[in-house]
Amino acid sequence: MQRALWALSCCASIIACASTPTSLDVDADEPLMTKAEKPLRPQPGPSQILLDGRVVTVRWGDGDTFSLRSLTGKRKNARLAGFNALESYGPVHRWGEWTHAELYQLAKTAGVVAAAKGWTCSTQPQGGGYGRLLVDCPELEKELIQKGLAHIFSIKGPGEDGLVALQIQAQKQGLGIWAKGVPSGLVTSLHSADERSDRNQAYDRVVNTQTGEAPTVRHTKNYEVCQEVCHQQSCMIYVPYRMRYGAKRANCLR
Repeated sequence: MQRALWALSCCASIIACASTPTSLDVDADEPLMTKAEKPLRPQPGPSQILLDGRVVTVRWGDGDTFSLRSLTGKRKNARLAGFNALESYGPVHRWGEWTHAELYQLAKTAGVVAAAKGWTCSTQPQGGGYGRLLVDCPELEKELIQKGLAHIFSIKGPGEDGLVALQIQAQKQGLGIWAKGVPSGLVTSLHSADERSDRNQAYDRVVNTQTGEAPTVRHTKNYEVCQEVCHQQSCMIYVPYRMRYGAKRANCLR
């Protein structure tokens, strides 16, 4: 009889141990959540982003700008942080053997790649200039840089080591904008000294193609609309922001 009771006690202990995983750190009265019950994060599709936890539909321009409708229904423009794609408002870039038209098509291609699938993004506290949101989309940044459709754009010192390595690899492979050589710098924005009546000095921004650092080049020059300006082996056509779109669009963009 004692042997039978001892055997029953052992069996009960084994069953109890088998039915209660000792590795789970949960309260005794807390129900375990099954895989099916776990909340799923929304997944954005093509022409969508998961922005601060909410899926929104966006309209891509080039690879680093898009527009979206706010909760009030108004359309809002956004600029992506950390990298820069070529401008798509017109054929304004040129360097090496590239023509303005060829680089313009590459700018459009960056927008097509961005729109092909969804991305997880977050808004940043700083603005993106011209009244735009500033948004961080890390995976899109990597995608465009490693395909040579964008480059690092870092105002505060060199870019992140991992991104720099991706960019240099794309340059070695001659991908995208690097297919016809790598200039020492890329002009990304131009400003004429007469844009503002309260200042007699302006700046252009030129990005180091090896480090991604984007310092300003100060100057006191007045640029003509549609004038080509060159820095460090690359050139860009000057068109003030007010003349890039709509009825007032500059003739060189038509």
